Amino acid sequence: MRDPIHDDAIREDLDDLGLRHFLDVRATVRPMLAGLAGRQRTAFAAAVADRLQHEHHQLPDQERAAIVCHWRPVLEVVWDGLCGRRDGKQSVAEVAEAVGAFYLSPAYQKPHDNPADAVDHAAMAAFYAAECYLHGCAEFAMWAGWRGFDYASVLAGDDRDWPHRKPPRVRLESWELAHPAIQAELDRQLTDLELLDEQGWTLDDTADGCRDLVDKLRGEA
Repeated sequence: MRDPIHDDAIREDLDDLGLRHFLDVRATVRPMLAGLAGRQRTAFAAAVADRLQHEHHQLPDQERAAIVCHWRPVLEVVWDGLCGRRDGKQSVAEVAEAVGAFYLSPAYQKPHDNPADAVDHAAMAAFYAAECYLHGCAEFAMWAGWRGFDYASVLAGDDRDWPHRKPPRVRLESWELAHPAIQAELDRQLTDLELLDEQGWTLDDTADGCRDLVDKLRGEA
């Protein structure tokens, strides 16, 4: 259980630095996702999963995890389905098959609660995006967002130089959350939600502009 007083102290540090507390971002993301349609929620989750996939695929081939690579083509199906570039029934069937295969695999049986497991965060974010595509639930989109934060936290923890750059007046816990990888992910999630709130209506088979929106969400614009 978190200590509200401790959280407020960290929040004060981050406010002084002009940065965000992840709890505040989560509190903002939740109602925003609740107000979106299922396709828009899926786009948010898929965008998070895309970023983690991209980061993981910067590793040499021999270091890439099969469980992460399993989801890369599935995410492409999700994006194609969202924009109507692939038949809806076909895309749903393909995503459902991938989700079902994961449920039946040994990978699903292992624990998925290690905050330091970047591979698991990347795989589970994609899994949640796939589930969101099938069901449209805000919870799946929200959980994908959490995995994005967790993944960024692992990257921040691997930066051995960052603690040495801490200003004297800033608490260590606050400085950890101030890492650029974490702040970039929090900023991106809020930016994506604002974009989806404004342009998410284009995620429709008959609407123009879907490709532009998807390119922006995937960082290809």
